[in-house]
Amino acid sequence: MIIPVYNAVDHLPECLHSIAGQSIGFERLEIVAVDDGSTDGSGELLDEWAERHPGRVRVVHQENSGAPGGPRNRAIDMAEGEFLFFADPDDYLGTEALERLVAAAERNDSDVVLGKIKGVGRKAPVTPFRANVDGGDIFTSKGVWSLTAHKLFRRSLVEEHGLRFAEGLRLAEEQVFVVPAYLLARSISVVSDYDCYYLVRRDDFPHLTREVPDPAPFYANVREVLDIVVAHVPAGGRRDKLLHRWLTLEILGRFDRRFADLPEDTRALHVKLAGELLRDFMPQALVAALPPLSRLRCLLISGELVEELTALTTLVPRPEPKPKPKPEPEAPQRAASAAEPAPRPRGGLGRYTPATVLRGVRRRLKRGR
Repeated sequence: MIIPVYNAVDHLPECLHSIAGQSIGFERLEIVAVDDGSTDGSGELLDEWAERHPGRVRVVHQENSGAPGGPRNRAIDMAEGEFLFFADPDDYLGTEALERLVAAAERNDSDVVLGKIKGVGRKAPVTPFRANVDGGDIFTSKGVWSLTAHKLFRRSLVEEHGLRFAEGLRLAEEQVFVVPAYLLARSISVVSDYDCYYLVRRDDFPHLTREVPDPAPFYANVREVLDIVVAHVPAGGRRDKLLHRWLTLEILGRFDRRFADLPEDTRALHVKLAGELLRDFMPQALVAALPPLSRLRCLLISGELVEELTALTTLVPRPEPKPKPKPEPEAPQRAASAAEPAPRPRGGLGRYTPATVLRGVRRRLKRGR
């Protein structure tokens, strides 16, 4: 059990107790926790657990690295068990999770086992967990739709191929580990009929998935992952099924309402780097199969039309505030009021509409942009 820990003292006990109480037996487990420069007492709590459970809990302390990838890599180098499971200190496991995951791995000679993830106050992946899978692959498991590290990995696979997490990256750092693990695994199994891992939203705990990433390292990491995909999967429909995930989530997913709030130079860099990924990896047939609004976003990104793309991300009308109750008007006044046209909802930038965005696109493209 590998846990990167940074300032999680309020939630870490729940995580640790959920591991110690596993039905597989605590005597079959080893916890390797890396205290990543905590200042809230998390390190001291881990030391107390190590003192109470010698040989079961191993703790190492280091200066803060800024992201979980480095601590996880350090723990991999220390681990001795047959399997690795990565947990975060603010989450917890179902009591039978490890017993079921290990049983699936042993039954199917699987190098990777996905256990159903249950969201607590936040979203969790659904697609891979619609049915159990015994000895599948990246396609039959639909594992590409769950790329977080919260899974069981056979340590021999990790060591044989030198799999490690991206370091210093605060979003999607797991993908350079998980994706090649999927592609290189002898088989992949899915345990969907039991809530194995509880992914918890903590209002008092910083979740990296809510952050807007620094564009240069983020897109460089995505490029590295896509290079892995195209190196292992021949061009065609099967590869496109995988690429669709990065197109919709990692590329188009960066251009939501938060995009308009970024500084101008940051927005321009996002568009430039996302456009390069579109041109280098995404077949035209894959883009053409997207819904119309997504195709329009791809067109704007490819043309580096930052202003129009910014406008497009703000076009969803905001809810109108509920009117305050007014005194009941006289009958003539009510009739006159009813004759007045209702105000039209507007998007976040009042001067933009879908039509003005499209006109701007056409003008820019005619000028050779």
